[in-house]
Amino acid sequence: MFKRSNGRPFNWRRTALTGDEELEILMRKKYLELQRMLMAKRLREQQRAIVKQPDPEEVVRRALDSTGRKVLDALKAQYPREAKAIIKALARAILERRVPSRIDGGMFYRFLLSLGLRVRLETKIYVERKGEVKEFSEYLRERLKDSQ
Repeated sequence: MFKRSNGRPFNWRRTALTGDEELEILMRKKYLELQRMLMAKRLREQQRAIVKQPDPEEVVRRALDSTGRKVLDALKAQYPREAKAIIKALARAILERRVPSRIDGGMFYRFLLSLGLRVRLETKIYVERKGEVKEFSEYLRERLKDSQ
């Protein structure tokens, strides 16, 4: 503790400051407070940026229609390694708006063909007869059964 020349302890709080000194102390306190607030805000923004990075597959799935999602599932099943790279690149292109935000299944399938990936899809043929819709295989079974 500091002592005055008369031997009594020096009390910093009771010492009279000039107006300029008081103003400088207040400005420093305010500056430090603003600095803390700015750092806290930057930290929150960084945390939000980390959380907000969307999953590439979700970005692509939202852009595809129902047929496109089926093509994507078939692509992942048949070409898993290539699918990861394609999904990542396509998601980036969608987010950068270089690709339309809505992609139909046919367009996605043609895109995969242009890359040399022939994705095999399950195909069903339906027959409408007398107001009934049946799969072609079921229709053939019934026809063969009736002819015997």
